[in-house]
Parts: sequence; C-alpha cells; structure tokens
Amino acid sequence: MKYLVELLFGIGFFGLGAIALSFLLRFLLLAWAVRLAGRIIQSIMGFVNRLCHALIFVLGPAVLGGFIIGVALQSGANLTSSSGNSSADPTQPVLLAFLSFFVIVAFRAWQWSKRKDRTSRDLPATNSSKLPSTKDRLMAGAWARAMELAPTRRDDLLDAQAACSALLTAVELGESLPDEATIETATLIRDHLVALIASTERHLRGESGSQKEGTIPEMVKYLLAFGDRARRDLLAMKAKADTQDATMRTHLATKLFQ
Repeated sequence: MKYLVELLFGIGFFGLGAIALSFLLRFLLLAWAVRLAGRIIQSIMGFVNRLCHALIFVLGPAVLGGFIIGVALQSGANLTSSSGNSSADPTQPVLLAFLSFFVIVAFRAWQWSKRKDRTSRDLPATNSSKLPSTKDRLMAGAWARAMELAPTRRDDLLDAQAACSALLTAVELGESLPDEATIETATLIRDHLVALIASTERHLRGESGSQKEGTIPEMVKYLLAFGDRARRDLLAMKAKADTQDATMRTHLATKLFQ
C-alpha cells in the first residue's frame, strides 16, 4: 500500500511538472512570436516610409512637371487653332507631357541614388583594410539596434553613424592634430553612445505603450546630436589642416623662391 501511494504521488508530481513545462514552452513560444511580429512590423513600416519618401521625391515633381508642360502646350495649341492655323496635332501636347513625365522621373531617380551616396563622398574615407575592434563591433551593433527601434529615422541615423565613425577614424589615424573639443567629442562617442542606446532599451522593457512614445524620439535626438557635433568637428579639422598646409607653403615659398 505504501509503495502504491508513493507511485501515485510520483505520477502526480510528474504530471504537474509536465503541465508546468508545457505552459513555459507555450509562453516562450508566444514571446518569441510577439517579438518576431514586432520586428516584421517595424521592418514593413520602415520600408513603407522609405517607399513613400521615394515616391514623393521622384513621382511628385514628375507629375507636377508633366502636368504643367502639358497644360502649357495645350494652351499654345488652343491659341494657334484660334488664330486660324488648324494644322496643330491635338495629341502632341499629351505625348510631350508624358515624355516630360518620364524624363523627370529618370532625373529624380538619379538624384535620389546620388543623395544616398553624399555622406560617403563628403566625409573622410575609413581604412577598410583594418579589422574592426571589439569596441567598433559593439558600436556598430548599437547603431543597428537603434535603427530597429526607430526605422522611420533610419536614413538620418545612418548619416549620424557615418559622421561619428569618420570622426573616430580621423582621431585614431591622427590625420591632423585634434584639438581639445574634437578629443572630447570622440570620448563622448566612445564612452556614452552605446550606453545611451542600451539605456533606451532598458527603459522600453519597463515602460507601457504610452510611455514608450517619448523614449525613442529622445534617443534619436541625442544620436543626431552626436552626428551633428561630429560633423562640426570634422569641418573644423579640415579647416585647420588647410590652414596648416597654406602656412607650410608660404614658409617654403619664402625659403625656396627668394
């Protein structure tokens, strides 16, 4: 009888453990599904936002330009026909308007592609042969997580990331002697940028939906401020280097040509 009771208790505890494990697995699966759905929704929203920007940037001026050209040509054709010249082709304004539309679309699409490359053209090039350090990988991962949190500001954050990376590279390579403000900016980026993004993620995990609305824009504001300060320091470094080059050439000219 004793062994039977122990067997029943053992079976009961085993059953309870199996039920608890089943609930835990369901909870983990649900949490994973919610997280995956959130990332998919954020990616879709970011894609839709970029698509809308592209359509507005490319199709908006094309439609407006084609409409204006078509109306102008049609008005000219109407004036010509009213003056007694009936040889004007009535379909010509429409065809020219469509042609203008496609020409403007092609031109604006070319401008859009060039706009994406402006940061890499304007900012100093990084040393691609150098393998990224642990800090560089941590910072790149932090920027990627920030763009996942704010997909609608991805382009602005990419510009800020490029500026910060260019400043850190310029300071590390010693392309010109950095001043105190530039060193301070590089220190701020190294010491606080990753921590800022990690702090934002911690706040988001502990906040409700209404509280989250202000947390992400605040993070974006700080990250864009990092980028703005890095750009200012890069311009100052370039101006300082240009001044040093001009001074050197003036000195050489006085020594070599007099």
